[in-house]
Amino acid sequence: MERTTLRAMVAASALCAAPLPAVAEGALSFTFDGASIEFVAQLEGARTGFTRFASVDAVSIEGVQGQARLVLELALPPGARTGDAPHDARISYRPDGFRDYWVSPSDVPEGAVIVELLDLSGPSPRISGQFSVPLCFTRTPVHMPDLSRCLPAHGQFDTALMRD
Repeated sequence: MERTTLRAMVAASALCAAPLPAVAEGALSFTFDGASIEFVAQLEGARTGFTRFASVDAVSIEGVQGQARLVLELALPPGARTGDAPHDARISYRPDGFRDYWVSPSDVPEGAVIVELLDLSGPSPRISGQFSVPLCFTRTPVHMPDLSRCLPAHGQFDTALMRD
């Protein structure tokens, strides 16, 4: 699938997506392949948290529902605030937890991930926002996604973050 097709898919899915209901605090709401799933953010073991580097704040959010896993990884500019766009984003979904990964393409378009609330400096760090991206099939996390097997995905997140 060509990059322009992926960009068109993202734009169309953002325009056609039904409004998502408000997500509960500490949760991730996800719609993919006709199913809506609520994930619980995993705060233990700093699976949902952030790390500060000199040139980027790396935020990771991992949600669990049974064996299924949803992971959002965002690279934010240093000192990012509410409304700032991520430099980079990667979203992965594992329906069975161990195989058959669905991942975002390597070039997630601008505007595909929106950070509606961000506080990394306060006493209770947190993030909330939404995303609308295609997810493409891959058998393992080390293989490139199959750009001919992509489906639109939409979601919201609202969670506390642990400092790494």
